[in-house]
Amino acid sequence: MPTRGEIAAAFDAIAAEFDASRTHPWRETLTFASFLPLAAKVLDIGCGSGRNRAALAERGAIVVGIDASAGLLARAAAKMGTGSLVRGDAVALPFAGASFDAVHCVAAVHHLPSERDRRQSVREVARVLRPNGLALFSVWAHEQDRFRYGPVDVEAPWQRSDGHVVPRFYHLFRDGELQGLVRDAGLTVNAAWREGDNHVVIAAKK
Repeated sequence: MPTRGEIAAAFDAIAAEFDASRTHPWRETLTFASFLPLAAKVLDIGCGSGRNRAALAERGAIVVGIDASAGLLARAAAKMGTGSLVRGDAVALPFAGASFDAVHCVAAVHHLPSERDRRQSVREVARVLRPNGLALFSVWAHEQDRFRYGPVDVEAPWQRSDGHVVPRFYHLFRDGELQGLVRDAGLTVNAAWREGDNHVVIAAKK
């Protein structure tokens, strides 16, 4: 099993090509943005190269992005400057409690290598949310056709243009697993659905 540092390093190794291939926001991000109050302070966990920031900012949100990959953050900084970007760990967020009106956590939790890490990351989301705040979680589903009969922990290879293959760790979530983590963290599940190959949850802090 790779460490969190090794997983971040894998994304450093593919940062340029990954950024070039990820130009549009996730559909679930657009849905989530429609629920945000104007001028909400939003934490984007696993912000990568910033693909979802514009969709959130269009609602007037003040977006702070955090990612463990220095390579992806450099790509984000080239687009939006460094003022709203933080290099950090989703398992130990460097923010005070109740700091954000909303948390956007798309394609991040499934890269954490242990159940303990994944549980702690969702608890961290609950900690930094203000009362009545909203959180979006989206993770790869185990039930997608290419994975449904295999293990839940996999390495998905990324072949770079130079031919080098970089493995990326994913934990594939079974139906209901994400909702369980969210509830265990003390959040309320407002909605849960399947979006393509992803399980998606919108949750609230009461």
